[in-house]
Amino acid sequence: MKKNILLYILIAFLIVMNGFFMVKIFGDSRPPKGNPGMFIAKELQFNEAQTKAFNELNDEHHDEMRAISREVKALKDQLFDQISETSVNTDTVNDLARRIGEKERQKDLKLFYHFKEVQKICTDEQRERLNTILKDALHKHGRKRPK
Repeated sequence: MKKNILLYILIAFLIVMNGFFMVKIFGDSRPPKGNPGMFIAKELQFNEAQTKAFNELNDEHHDEMRAISREVKALKDQLFDQISETSVNTDTVNDLARRIGEKERQKDLKLFYHFKEVQKICTDEQRERLNTILKDALHKHGRKRPK
């Protein structure tokens, strides 16, 4: 019986610790960030036709950005694979860095032209509000939100 008491205490302790960690991991998590596209559509109060056009633009934009991001990741993998090499070919490293920079430039241009397309479906008032949202987002870029 005494041997079993120690086992029961150990099991109870493990159950309590498991519960504690479950609450800590899942209980404190913040809700996921909202979709920026839905934020813009809501803020601009798009009508049904605008929402449909916006969703089509948004889907196409996300597909393009994901493709470029995959290419950037592959290039970065190639770049950082060079770390394990005993001798580094500077030309190869510079070429990979240049190609990564070019892909990032493409992403910035795609984002710019995406918002130019979004402006086309906006009314004049919505266009002004969109410009304000974009300027605010640009100025806040890189700053952390308070918790």
